[in-house]
Amino acid sequence: MGVVVGRSEELAQVRRALTEARAGQGRLLLVTGPAGIGKTVVAEAACAAARGERMGVALGYAVDDPGAPPLWPWLRAMRDWPEATRLLPARSADQNPAARFELFVAVADVIRDRSGPDGLLLVLEDMHWADHTSVLLVRHLVAELRHSRVAMLLTSREGAHGPLADAEPDLLRSDAAVSVALAGLTAADVAAWVPHLPGGHLERVRRAATLWRATSGNPLLVRLLAEELGRRDLPVEDDEVGRLVGQRPRLRRVVAARLDPLDVEAREVAEAAAVLGERVAPDVLAEVVGERDDRVRALLDELVAVGLLQDSAPGELRFQHALVRDAVYAGVPTERRRTLHRAAAAALEATTGTGPGSGSTTGITAPRTAAGSIAHHWHRAGGQEDARRCARWAEVADDEARACLAFDDAVGFAALAVEAARRSGASGEALAGVLVRLAEAQFLGDRVPEALRTCQEAAALAEAAGRSDLLASAALVVQGLGDPGANRVVTELGTRALACVDAGDRAVRARLLAQLAVGAAETDQGARAGALAEEALAEAERSGDQDAILDSIAARHLTISVPHTVRERLDLGRRAVELGAAARRPVAALWGHLWRLDAAFQLGNMAAVDEELAQVEAVARRHGSVLARWHHLRYRAVREALVGDFATARATNDAARVVAEQIGDLGMAGMDHAFRIELMRVRGVYDDEPQAWEWMLAHAPPFPVVQVARPMLHALAGDLDTARAEFERFRHLPSTYPVGVRWAGTIGQVAAVAVILKDAEVCAEAYDLFLPFAHEYSGDGSGGVFSDGAVARSLGDYARVAGRPDLAVRHYRDAVALNARIGARPFTALSRLGLAQALLEPDGSPGDDSREEVRQLLAAAVGELRRLDMPGPLATAERLLGALPPTAGPLTPREREVAGLVAEGLSNRAIAQRLYLSERTVETHVRHVLAKLGLTSRAEVVAWVLRR
Repeated sequence: MGVVVGRSEELAQVRRALTEARAGQGRLLLVTGPAGIGKTVVAEAACAAARGERMGVALGYAVDDPGAPPLWPWLRAMRDWPEATRLLPARSADQNPAARFELFVAVADVIRDRSGPDGLLLVLEDMHWADHTSVLLVRHLVAELRHSRVAMLLTSREGAHGPLADAEPDLLRSDAAVSVALAGLTAADVAAWVPHLPGGHLERVRRAATLWRATSGNPLLVRLLAEELGRRDLPVEDDEVGRLVGQRPRLRRVVAARLDPLDVEAREVAEAAAVLGERVAPDVLAEVVGERDDRVRALLDELVAVGLLQDSAPGELRFQHALVRDAVYAGVPTERRRTLHRAAAAALEATTGTGPGSGSTTGITAPRTAAGSIAHHWHRAGGQEDARRCARWAEVADDEARACLAFDDAVGFAALAVEAARRSGASGEALAGVLVRLAEAQFLGDRVPEALRTCQEAAALAEAAGRSDLLASAALVVQGLGDPGANRVVTELGTRALACVDAGDRAVRARLLAQLAVGAAETDQGARAGALAEEALAEAERSGDQDAILDSIAARHLTISVPHTVRERLDLGRRAVELGAAARRPVAALWGHLWRLDAAFQLGNMAAVDEELAQVEAVARRHGSVLARWHHLRYRAVREALVGDFATARATNDAARVVAEQIGDLGMAGMDHAFRIELMRVRGVYDDEPQAWEWMLAHAPPFPVVQVARPMLHALAGDLDTARAEFERFRHLPSTYPVGVRWAGTIGQVAAVAVILKDAEVCAEAYDLFLPFAHEYSGDGSGGVFSDGAVARSLGDYARVAGRPDLAVRHYRDAVALNARIGARPFTALSRLGLAQALLEPDGSPGDDSREEVRQLLAAAVGELRRLDMPGPLATAERLLGALPPTAGPLTPREREVAGLVAEGLSNRAIAQRLYLSERTVETHVRHVLAKLGLTSRAEVVAWVLRR
């Protein structure tokens, strides 16, 4: 590395970050600045400093090549790590954000292990050209490696657009991030540096200010101009420098001057090298220009000598700078450019292998690192045959991008395949197939509107060509959406496909029927959805196709996600687990366990709940499934809240939220918000920031089960007028919402708000709807975010608000027993409170003999609600207890006497001495006091005495 001037402050930042990383505080160094400003020099200095501290160093870089494979910077950085290269293609067969997160976790583990005791510097250059997935991996690692011995240094061009520019604000918000912004050198810096450049002399030092003015201190321009002036022995005069940089673009003129003394053969090699890219492999370049390797290497030596190229990795050269390569490329005439791109594509094919590929649907084989580049070279060649070859290679690159879970790159390559197919004059039938490929990539990349439009175009071409198989493929691309508009398109495509598919193709028919069933369920056509799913399952079973059977089972489960079907849902879960194991589809087994878990909650079978939770955890551990991990955390939080361990439930839910955020799935993150709302409702307290809820609800689906959170939150915050106004649009739902997916959740949430607002009409309707499930627990199979314990307690609430305390009393008594049986302490306490409230209603009790029962119920509820930290219902219970007329209560005179002495602060021994009793007898009295009053400590006895 040469002399470094003018960067003392920046290098101090780098050294400080390396020291902190070696101490276990991982750091991200983001080195930015305009082109030619010296980012690579800083990166090289960082590598030298790291090696001086015995840190490991790994180097990678992005390239200005749209055909570069996904994760290219990381592949280069980890090329000598066998344990890392085995990770790609991705281990998971599932192509979704969760699988990509699992890949990122695995990469982070490898990097952490590689850091060792001395630390690791990971340098990724030119990340303004990086693909989306590479940047997502950077974002993941910034959080994952914050407490590691890893320093990441990224270089990026200032003002460049792309994935890194989009992510930069988030990256810099991290405590681990350090911004290193490079500006031009000062005049003094230029003066200090020029003597160290080739051909430097005193004249240049004296006139360094001229160079500085002409270049704004940009090191690349300073060096190129100084070297050019020295090479040609020109004076450093303002007019001479001005002449060299005066033409636009100024760098192109300087570079062109370096090409002038070269002969034609060397110039052609330089132009071919520029077509290949910033980094050049001599053997490929020899194929492009049609010369012997030794002759090409001799010509490359000439290019190094004039300062166009420099050594890079072993067996590779690179241009002095990307701007130098750009300048050479810009000077190549258009037709020659096309010829060179054609030659480059053919050369890459020759060096990577062509012909019938083993297992390749395109008839082409190639290493993962070449297909995209080959496709883009054919694309730039511009001819019709070139376009045909471009389309074939673009499909290979698409497949490879999917294997790396790089869905944005897959979209780009699939779109290139479509464009090339159009340009090559492909038939409508062939184009339909490529469009289906593009739609699949778009759907994987979460570009649903684009995928739907592409599917419609593909379907029209397939129909025109009489290809029912392609029509079915187009109809089956987009799945599992709740958006009404998307469902209309999918249903219309599925209906057209089903009408064309041969009756004997049972597997495809089953999948289409299952797709239509899901669409019908999501648009609240419960009866039709159930019939379609039943037909799909029958067709699938006749076909014997396991994938079709699993799809049909999933559709059937969705269409019967209502409380009435718990036994069938249990059986479907069992079948999904068995089929998932047989077909080696862990995600199918996962869904089966989750369905059985939902059913176990609804049946109040806590042993089965714990067994299925253990199975979900085993799937997460055995397959490294982050999706299973998220579900396990989410359902654990539900179980913990059900038994009243709210602090642990919150922590577990927070852990699930972190996983959801790392995956980047908004729907999964929304489950965290839903859980917290339910927890606030049960505890009767509003303790969150309203801005967060407003944002989430604004971005959430328009389903009533989600949007009814608005009046709920206003009611919990104490703004009952706004809550009533917001609730008005939901009041009709109990009488109008069709039975089907989301039915129980929607009516349950509407009724919960009605209880808070004391809406008797809505509660009366909800009571009639849920009465058939009076002896079950909350749940419907739709993956609920919370468990409310026994349905009987909710029925008691509805009946009490509706003015039927006699019915409420019966349900609350059942609820106390049902909730106590499963250890649902919060809901047992709430049932006791509800029972006391119902008994206090004019028609809730046959007479005054219930007053003592009310007192005992309230006393027990107060003690439990205080222990569980449920401030809302606790305040209600204390108010009702305080309003009761004085009474002797459940204690005997001696127990009341002992309680009074406890309240005075006396110990058992002191009370025994005062009352002339044995200490053991006093201990017995104290136990009786605690038991009869539902208390657990002497402090609570003191509070009880003081209240009386």
